[in-house]
Amino acid sequence: MTLPARAAALRGDDYQHAIGWRWVCEALDDPDIESVSIEDREGGAFDDVVVRRCTQPNVYWQVKSSNYGDTMVTEDWLVTIKTNKGSSPLQHFYTTWCTFRRAAQSFELALVANRGFDGGHPILGAARSLYDGRLRTDAIRSAGTRSKLGKARDRWAKHLQVNRDELIEFLGDLQLLTEGNESSVDKASQAMMRNVGLRADPDAVVIGKSMVREWVKRGLGRQTRDDLRRQVADRGLLARAGTLIFAIHAIDRTPDRVQPTVELDIVHLYEGDAPFSRRQLREPCDWNGRVLPLLQNRVRELEAYGPRRVHVTGAIRLPMLFAVGRALPDVRGWVLSWDQHDQEWTTASPASAAPRVIDDRHLGNGAELAVAIALTSDPGASIELWARSHGPTVGRLLILGPNGDPGHTAVPSGDWSAGWARAARETVRRAVTATNAKRVHLFMAAPAGTAMMLGHYWNMMPTTVLYEYIPSENGYVQTMTLA
Repeated sequence: MTLPARAAALRGDDYQHAIGWRWVCEALDDPDIESVSIEDREGGAFDDVVVRRCTQPNVYWQVKSSNYGDTMVTEDWLVTIKTNKGSSPLQHFYTTWCTFRRAAQSFELALVANRGFDGGHPILGAARSLYDGRLRTDAIRSAGTRSKLGKARDRWAKHLQVNRDELIEFLGDLQLLTEGNESSVDKASQAMMRNVGLRADPDAVVIGKSMVREWVKRGLGRQTRDDLRRQVADRGLLARAGTLIFAIHAIDRTPDRVQPTVELDIVHLYEGDAPFSRRQLREPCDWNGRVLPLLQNRVRELEAYGPRRVHVTGAIRLPMLFAVGRALPDVRGWVLSWDQHDQEWTTASPASAAPRVIDDRHLGNGAELAVAIALTSDPGASIELWARSHGPTVGRLLILGPNGDPGHTAVPSGDWSAGWARAARETVRRAVTATNAKRVHLFMAAPAGTAMMLGHYWNMMPTTVLYEYIPSENGYVQTMTLA
């Protein structure tokens, strides 16, 4: 049975869109990719899929689909001119190559097909590498004029009206790739979708390909990585419905049940060979010089997706979690969640809770305020020792705790934690106003989720310095300074 022409055309379109969707997944994973476009006017004869990159060469693909296995890319197909004023595919390819060369572009050109290439042809067969689809131009150049390879080379040069060297240059920039059938392209996309935190079920692949098809129908041009992030979120393709997953590998790299949407890895910056020993960076200046800029960059990636619900995961100490919460603040509409002992704590529904002022003591005449969060233990004594060893800058110590005694069961739920964190911010604000403090030194003994929530609500505050407790030294070291 022979398919009707329209059916064959639709299959060809579907194949192109499947490959386009695979490049979308690649773009979400590769920061070097600037944009993906389909039917790009600037692509010449390689306009089907165009991928523009920051540092690597741009990619221009011409995609050809066949319906049956007996159809191949042959010399006849490449050099056939179908109309009196037209050009053959090979001539179109060469003209595009010349245009890009004159523009001094860095580019990769590929003819991509689900059909085979004529294995019996001297150029399309023996001279084509199955490793990367490139042609062995040295062999083509040195082939004798009476050999099959030399005769094919000279026919192509004559067809293009170029000399041998120009032909070899052109062929050296051309890849001939077999991408397999649409189903195999879809399976490759599914693997990549998992890697970038998207759903990877068959329906999700269909949605992804329809997204690419919509670009063509609407005549849309380049789609940047931010455009792609918004579109996959709008189409419900996030692995966790409507929620972005932000994985932070700080003191350890832990596996996630669901692939993260965005990741931040700073394990290599820490001192120590094990998670329990990683409390300070090798270079303390990296907290503000490297970690905070990296965090802001990842937040920008999250913002590009559109949804404002973020589930935070990872092995993270309290100061870093506070910084994450502050980088994704309540005032910008973010809703955060965190798995605390197999319970999801979220900032979506803060309960009515208020901190108890455990202590509010005078330390000296300094103008700065120290704040201790004492939910799981009371760090007041060690903070006072710290304050005495760091000069007279801190004048007051405010210790905030739960209704009862601090301890590991003092925080009953995520909603209570969110409400307590928000109320604690107001208590600290009042202390800042009363002391006219221009700097707050923050120490935390709290559940991880509470530290994140406190940062989430920490707005309209003076410069805040975060500290990490070092058990072996029975004291604190400074980490980040948040202006």
